[in-house]
Amino acid sequence: MADKKKRTRAKASKLISKYLEEIAKEEDAFIDDNDGGRMGTKAEALGRLIWKYALGYTEEDLKAGVKIIHPPSLSHLKILLDRIEGRVTDVNVAKAKKSLADRVKATTKSKLNKMAEGSVE
Repeated sequence: MADKKKRTRAKASKLISKYLEEIAKEEDAFIDDNDGGRMGTKAEALGRLIWKYALGYTEEDLKAGVKIIHPPSLSHLKILLDRIEGRVTDVNVAKAKKSLADRVKATTKSKLNKMAEGSVE
């Protein structure tokens, strides 16, 4: 039962990733650049936002007439550095690998069960 649930979850995760990749390729996001703006992909717009937050930015509140300074975001910097250095791992792969303690536990359990079955016969 649990194995079927894991397979269903993995299948759903792959489908979600597939659709997110398709949506990211859609060219309907407005990219504000020095030339007055243009249309670009959602993936490009997201990448530009991550860079903006990672480097910090300043915006002006028109109602109050005050400049708001947003400092660089460490979490966005970490995202960029991990991506640039190629350290991004698939979450499902990372979760799928059992720890050493879990593998030893499973091996010991199976050996004990085999010994118990042998002594009953």
